[in-house]
Amino acid sequence: MAFTRQDLAISTMWNFRKANSGQELLDQLLALDFSRVELNYQVKKEWLPGIEQYVGDGLMKVSSVHNVFPKVLDSRFDTDSLMLGYQDESLRRQAVELSKGSIEWAVRLGAGAVVFHPTEVPLPPAQYDVPLKKFIAAHQTADPAFLQLQQEMMAARQPGPYLSQMLKSIHELADFVVKHDLPVKLGMENRAMCHQIPIYPEFDLIVREFSGGPVGIWLDTGHGIMMQEMGLQALPLSREVKQAIVGMHIHDAADGLDHYAPCTLPGNVLEPFRECIEACPIRVLELSGRLSAEEIREGTEKFLQQYGKADQA
Repeated sequence: MAFTRQDLAISTMWNFRKANSGQELLDQLLALDFSRVELNYQVKKEWLPGIEQYVGDGLMKVSSVHNVFPKVLDSRFDTDSLMLGYQDESLRRQAVELSKGSIEWAVRLGAGAVVFHPTEVPLPPAQYDVPLKKFIAAHQTADPAFLQLQQEMMAARQPGPYLSQMLKSIHELADFVVKHDLPVKLGMENRAMCHQIPIYPEFDLIVREFSGGPVGIWLDTGHGIMMQEMGLQALPLSREVKQAIVGMHIHDAADGLDHYAPCTLPGNVLEPFRECIEACPIRVLELSGRLSAEEIREGTEKFLQQYGKADQA
C-alpha cells in the first residue's frame, strides 16, 4: 500500500521537552511538515485545550494516543510499570480506569488507536536489561558472560501470572470499547526491555485471545530489533499477528539503542519489517529528542523514498 508524507504521523516523544504549551508542541511538528501526530504519555493535561483547538481547526490530525494519556504523575502507572498486569486487584482496576480515560481522549480527538505498554515481569532493569545491552553495544554477544547472563534472564523471565492479569484487564477494556461502540483500536506494543511484555511469541497469545475484536498489535520496529539482539525473539511474525497490526512505531535501532531516524543507520535495518510497514493502517515515526530537526527531515525523506512515495517536486 503506497503512502505519502501526509499519511505519516510523528510522536510527541521527540519534542515534549521542547514545548511549553499544546500549541507550541504542535507548531514544532507542523514546522517539520507533519500534519498527523501521536500524542504520547508525556503530554500534560493543561496542554489539551490548545491541542483540541488545533485539531478542531483542522491544523493537525491525531493518529493515536499513548496510554496513559494525558500524563499521570503516579509512578505506579508510568510507562515502565506492571500496569494491566498488577497482581494487586486494586492497582489493576486503577490501571484499567486510567486506560479507559485514554480511550475516551482518543475518541474525543479523533484518533484511530490507543497504544498500550501492557505489563512486565517485575525484574529491575539493572539486573539483566542494562548489562546485556552493554555487551550488545560492545559487540560481545559471544562472550561466555553474556551467554550466561542471557540464560539467567530467560529463566527469571516468568510471565505467566502477569500475562493472566493482563488478559483480564484487556478483556475489560475491549468490553468497554464494544459496549459504547467506540471507533478506536487498542494496540498492544512490543517492548524495549527484556523483562517487559509482550515479545513476539506473546503477540500470538494476544491475537488468539482477542481475534475479531477491537484489540490488536502495535509493532515497534526499534523494540523488535533490540529484543532480537537480546535473543528473545526473531522475525518473521505469524500471519495472524501481521493481520492484527493496528499501527507501528517506526525507527531505526542497533547495538541496544533505538529511536534513531528511519533509514539512517547502516544496513537498512527496517527491511525485515517492510511487509508490515506497507500494510499497516497507522505509521508513526517515534524519534528521540536527541535528534535534530534536520536529522528527522533527512530520515523521513529517505524512509519515504525506500518504503513509501516521496513528495513530488
